[in-house]
Amino acid sequence: MNDDVFNFPCDYPIKIFGKDQPDFVSTVCNIIELHVGKLHKNQITSKVSSKGSYISLTVRIIATSRSQLDAINKSLQNCPMVAYLL
Repeated sequence: MNDDVFNFPCDYPIKIFGKDQPDFVSTVCNIIELHVGKLHKNQITSKVSSKGSYISLTVRIIATSRSQLDAINKSLQNCPMVAYLL
């Protein structure tokens, strides 16, 4: 990513995938909230895979800087519940 591509602040979707387990949504949201403040339910959408093993979350945030996005991605990558990010 290059800052020139984004005009901060901007609407930014974060897609997170992981095993569907009871604390996945709250864990991921807590990690993101450390960087952006309290999330509202309308910022979060989820979809369970057809076999029910995985869940994908899309969390829309107002990104304020490239360093903020880098920090969120690093925190999520360090979470063992997260399989991958888009």
